[in-house]
Amino acid sequence: MDGLTLVLGLASEPPVAAVTRELERLGAEYILLDQRRLVTGEVAVWWSEGRWAGAATVDGRSLPLADVSAVYTRLTTWAELPEVAAEPALLPHARDLHVALESWLETTDARVVNRTSANDSNNSKPYQSLLIRDHFEIPTTLVTTDPAEALAFRQEFGEVIYKSISGERSIVTAFTDADLDRLPLLGNGPVQFQELVRGVDVRVHVVGPEVFAAQVQSTSVDYRYDGSGGRMSPVELPDTIAEQCRALTRRLGLELSGIDLRLTDDGRFVCFEVNPSPAYTVYEEATGQPIAAALARHLSFR
Repeated sequence: MDGLTLVLGLASEPPVAAVTRELERLGAEYILLDQRRLVTGEVAVWWSEGRWAGAATVDGRSLPLADVSAVYTRLTTWAELPEVAAEPALLPHARDLHVALESWLETTDARVVNRTSANDSNNSKPYQSLLIRDHFEIPTTLVTTDPAEALAFRQEFGEVIYKSISGERSIVTAFTDADLDRLPLLGNGPVQFQELVRGVDVRVHVVGPEVFAAQVQSTSVDYRYDGSGGRMSPVELPDTIAEQCRALTRRLGLELSGIDLRLTDDGRFVCFEVNPSPAYTVYEEATGQPIAAALARHLSFR
């Protein structure tokens, strides 16, 4: 089933640019609403004949939202847009516009990749882990504000890492002797500690029914910050693991996900977290996997 695909985000951002290129290649009908132009436009939504309807107007062109069959959204924080920062008086308008747009995204019958409500599990890593463990093994974890508990956890497991519990990106860091003097800082807020799982990182992107896995060779605790440049290569997952990735993505209400696994030295797959808005182009460029093409097909129901 073909229809109209709406792409929301910054036109220059690689994941947005990549999916629009693939939609064009497919010959699919789509409209890109650049958020930087949208923020000075208008969005109105209303209830009509038992469903939400609305219109988005940008540069004098109005798009009936009822015409949209699928949406790819990578909306950024509207308050940080240059147009808003340069004109603080625009703040109330930008807020109301995005509230209306998010209300429509949450209630539309269109296929949305991904709804904000589906992203919410990522805002609490401990909560997300409770959902993940129904599908994958997870590392032994401690979330605490107590220095004594953190120290005891390290003594029990020997090699331990720590990271934030929120959806804000943090660098996964090894817990070493150099951190001992900083333990009293835990009183300022909880930190997540986990046993260090030895093995090879595997990043999995699930796009609807399609699964793409990339193996990452890196000596860093967090390969995303490997100064020497971690090497990525495509890898074939066992069918059972691929299906677990699909099931976990569905469980979280996602159409697109980035799942962080580690293949342990003894052959187990351990899951760390699920990214609900992955910057998939980093992996596509490194491996040649056609993730953007799969996303374009999913949006155009092909």
